[in-house]
Amino acid sequence: MATAEAPLREIIKSISFTKFPLRTIDTFFVADKIEKPRLYCYPPPPPLEQSQSSIRATAAGVSEDLANLSRLPTFDVKSLCILTALRFIDYDFDVEYTSEPDASPDKQLPFLLFCDGSVLCGKEIMGRLRGVVSGPSSTSDASDRKDSSAALGRLWFPETDLPSELVYRTMAERNLVPAIEYMAWGDPVGRECIGVERYLGHYPGIIQSILGWIKSSEVIQGLKMMQPEYTAGNSMRLDGETVYETAFHALDSLLVLFEDVGDSRMFLAGKRSLLDAVVFSCVSVALDAPVDSPLRKALLCKDEYRRVLDYALRLRRLYFS
Repeated sequence: MATAEAPLREIIKSISFTKFPLRTIDTFFVADKIEKPRLYCYPPPPPLEQSQSSIRATAAGVSEDLANLSRLPTFDVKSLCILTALRFIDYDFDVEYTSEPDASPDKQLPFLLFCDGSVLCGKEIMGRLRGVVSGPSSTSDASDRKDSSAALGRLWFPETDLPSELVYRTMAERNLVPAIEYMAWGDPVGRECIGVERYLGHYPGIIQSILGWIKSSEVIQGLKMMQPEYTAGNSMRLDGETVYETAFHALDSLLVLFEDVGDSRMFLAGKRSLLDAVVFSCVSVALDAPVDSPLRKALLCKDEYRRVLDYALRLRRLYFS
């Protein structure tokens, strides 16, 4: 049965230009092919003023002037942790600096891009480094620990000499890292000179303020949920002293490992490990922060933390000079 649209359809089909083949247009942008895995992370911190660095070195009685050390490769503690861990295992990769976390599949930096286009986000990288194979691109044989695309290769740490390395590392991740996050987003001074200027400095001023307030609220809420007295719906105020006190307790618990660290023993677990990557990153970011946080003051001025300070400076010269 004929329909009202049938004559119009036949007329369109009879027009000559509708019979021409479709015209193809070359792609305006072609992504560069990478020759080896590329880690996308936050950029290095800006150079410190000479007077600021000298005061830090003098306050601790440190023979090395912090101003003479190379800048950290990134100001972000999580980016530095993964970058350090990859350096520890001599992983062959490039670094690409960016301040746009939306480029990552999980909206967080860092992430690792492989030559075949596959991506590992920060948590997945840490899982691989711990020896945990998971995700759609992994093989079912956990003992092999290789990516099915062969792009990842061997990305994990060997067994350490410290049986309780996992316990110490978990303690550091749950107590030291939150103190660094509070320093950047919870402390009013740190929020302005670290959170807004470093993380959001590429945005216009008004956008910086809005995004800074949103990010600060998210971080503070997350830190509140980690407090033992937190309950759902509780409008408790986050106490910075409590966050730092928890970090000091963790650092004091780690001091027993620093007793044997020196010229003959470079690492906390006897061998290069994720524990060293986490502790080194937290200590280094705290030292380089442009705010006088309680954590930085203690590292620079208290004698009991001198070994911790020397440890961080030694690894920094060894892997990031």
